[in-house]
Amino acid sequence: MSGQQGSAAITVIVLMPLLIGILAGVIELGALRVLAARVSAAADLATLAAADDQDADALLTTGKIRLPANAVPVARQFFAANLEQVAPHLVRTPDAAAAEADVAAFPDVPAIDPLTGWRYDQPTVRIAASVPVRIPVFGAFLLPSVVTINVRAASAAR
Repeated sequence: MSGQQGSAAITVIVLMPLLIGILAGVIELGALRVLAARVSAAADLATLAAADDQDADALLTTGKIRLPANAVPVARQFFAANLEQVAPHLVRTPDAAAAEADVAAFPDVPAIDPLTGWRYDQPTVRIAASVPVRIPVFGAFLLPSVVTINVRAASAAR
């Protein structure tokens, strides 16, 4: 009986680190999904804020919705502010990540986005960004510890 107990103890000792490693990997994958969702939400909210800031004078004069001239810097500023919630995971600062993002405004419609090929029928603000984030546990599994999250978001003024 003691031989079987010893064999069971050795099996547990050998398999426990493997099971803990698998659990840590699954938890990190879940955390990566949440992080990707937050970065995507940051881009969505930034484009929405910029598209919502409409040129009131043009609306009163022409009756047409028009984006203000500062739509791109507003979107970039909101993107940086929204990335603050995930700042500890970012490789660069939120301001640097927002500065590297491709932010474009399409005030005249219809318009074709040269980056995505999307057609916009309403004045639109678009962000396309590649945001590198740190996932330290991946390094323990010989995976890259820096993962790039690619996001594209567009919001139309209505």
